[in-house]
Amino acid sequence: MNVREVLSLLRSPDGRKRKEGWKIVEEMKEGNVLPLIRNRLYLRSLLWNPLEGVREDAWNHIDVYVSLNVKGVERTMKARSDTIKWSAWKRVHELVELGLIDWVFVYSVRDSFWRLLKSRYPTIRKKAWRLFQELMKEGIFTERDKERYVSLLKSEKASVRIIAWKVALSTGFFKRDELRDMTQYLTELTKEDSKVKIEAKRIMQELS
Repeated sequence: MNVREVLSLLRSPDGRKRKEGWKIVEEMKEGNVLPLIRNRLYLRSLLWNPLEGVREDAWNHIDVYVSLNVKGVERTMKARSDTIKWSAWKRVHELVELGLIDWVFVYSVRDSFWRLLKSRYPTIRKKAWRLFQELMKEGIFTERDKERYVSLLKSEKASVRIIAWKVALSTGFFKRDELRDMTQYLTELTKEDSKVKIEAKRIMQELS
């Protein structure tokens, strides 16, 4: 099997073929590395592949990218697609540990993270909010971001608004007096019967 055939396996919709291709790439990394170096841009493009399986398999072999000194991996953190962007951000700690980025860079691109907090994909949205709280502890999100956070407390999407309130209350991102001044946006969530209404009432009780 020539190099072109091996590389084509990496973007196959068939997971078994991708596994076969990556096994060969890992072996090449230890010996016949020159063909991989010549195809670094192709390998990098897999991180932007719209097919989740292709993209995740590429990320799961990030050691290959490190050994080949592939440049531009960090650009995925600013991708337009929520799914592609999340594949990168959920590995932010790993990327720092591998030396592909540092925390100064993460801070510099934090604006690109906000869209994930209101993503139309519920799974990404929920996981992004968990990561947001970790990044707060890392000092990536600070009081400088309060104004932007307020827009989430007022979000037209109830599922986004309620989780923003829950996180704001549990993390101390805002002082309680600051939140009390905005309770009208919680009250609006109690007008319709739903789980959101129950959560909104609970938060209002905690703030009272």
